[in-house]
Amino acid sequence: MNSKISIVTINYNSADETIDFLKAIKDQSETSYDIILVDNASDKTDLDRLNLWLDKNYIQGLHIIKNGINSGFSGGCNLGIRNALENGSDWVILLNNDTIPTNRFCADLRAILRDKKGIIGIPMDEGLKTAYCGKISWLKPALSHVHNMPKQCKGYYAIGGGMAIHKTVFSIIGLFDEKYFLYFEDADFSLRSSQAKMPFTIAGDIKVRHGVQASTKKIGSPNLLRYHYRNALYFNNKLGPYYIKILVWPWSILVAIKQLAKICIRRDLDHSWAILHGVMDFYMNRMGNIVN
Repeated sequence: MNSKISIVTINYNSADETIDFLKAIKDQSETSYDIILVDNASDKTDLDRLNLWLDKNYIQGLHIIKNGINSGFSGGCNLGIRNALENGSDWVILLNNDTIPTNRFCADLRAILRDKKGIIGIPMDEGLKTAYCGKISWLKPALSHVHNMPKQCKGYYAIGGGMAIHKTVFSIIGLFDEKYFLYFEDADFSLRSSQAKMPFTIAGDIKVRHGVQASTKKIGSPNLLRYHYRNALYFNNKLGPYYIKILVWPWSILVAIKQLAKICIRRDLDHSWAILHGVMDFYMNRMGNIVN
């Protein structure tokens, strides 16, 4: 018997990207899956544009969840995941709304999922290069994507914008950590799964086209830095080896001193204040959505 598959995507003030994504989903050669669209409290104009298109276009298996608040990537994904599991899904596929799957994506992915468990990373075609996964690094404000297929997946994580997760993973480690709100939650989830001895592989033969930097443009560079530094400290302190947990504190102090020095000489004030606020957010346990 075929596994039940649900595809989860999130819309937040990005109706045009979401519509292009749904067009690609509508054109799939295989349609035996559910599509769960979570709207993260988008503005009325954006939601109206999306609803107008949906009124004119029927998509089989589409479920729409309207979130009353913007709960970020992690919270939005969790709403979709819960819905998928409650409706008996064996696999939950997370895809960014700015990805464009080929018309054989679902059919090819189903063949790969057969007899597998754990997490499967879906490569992201970014034009000039393909991101296969991310690299776990410690004491870094951002994690880098890997553009060559790794020989083994230890020390890597599945990119949140394209990953397939078997239902057993959720039963063992739970859902995404909503304290992140945005950034590092995919590395956290993958690392927790790995620590629970769940397999992680990469679907090297399929990929989705990805429009990079869309989320960066929305959040703005200073706010992006604030989330990155706060979440990096939280990630390292939560999941790092014992020596990393110790080094988090001097690292955070060095970061703060550097930003204070730049503020004193009035250099990159917006960025420096954002990073400093991110460090302070970590120390004061201000997690979740701290910008809006």
